[in-house]
Amino acid sequence: MTHLPTRTPNSFKSFQYLDQGATMPKNLASFLLYVYSMWVVVSQPCPTYTALSADSLNPDEYLGRWYFSAAVSGREGELQWFRMMDSSVYTMQTTAVPQTILLNGDIRIGNNCMRSSMTYQVLSGRDGLQLEGRPQRQTFLWVGAQHNDSDYIIMQETEPAPDAFDVYMLYGRKKVLPDDVIKDFQETFACQGMTAFVRLPQTQELCS
Repeated sequence: MTHLPTRTPNSFKSFQYLDQGATMPKNLASFLLYVYSMWVVVSQPCPTYTALSADSLNPDEYLGRWYFSAAVSGREGELQWFRMMDSSVYTMQTTAVPQTILLNGDIRIGNNCMRSSMTYQVLSGRDGLQLEGRPQRQTFLWVGAQHNDSDYIIMQETEPAPDAFDVYMLYGRKKVLPDDVIKDFQETFACQGMTAFVRLPQTQELCS
């Protein structure tokens, strides 16, 4: 009768080491793949938009009607006002006062319409627009290169502490912007940590 050899504890350990050795290349490959993927993420900076300097801004290029489509922020609380809106349309125009821009808005909230009016000053040597009555608030304009720049614009409203506020708002020349423009807008700022996002539903008739 042939007897199977008896395996001692040491022989079991040798088999375990062999098994571990067989799986090491697989684990090492997975680890290297993970390290590479993390390096790709870190080495590729977030996409961004191009800032327009208010000091050299030609207002005539941006006069007329703009439809407010979406907004992003680093804090959800800063978007609560926008979540109340169904639609908003703004008209940008110059005034009799040099270096002054007037932005009138018609906002629909439920079945009601409300009007807003904001006056911005273009101050020499400053990149941002100055909101009249709110000297601590700065407004910056941004455009993108991946789409037709004349069809949309991004307005950033920012304010330091104690009333810290930083929101980017997307406006388009048409009532409904293409989905890829909205997607790029959301993803670009999400990459920078601004993950709170709102898109106006625009299901009701515009106020005018």
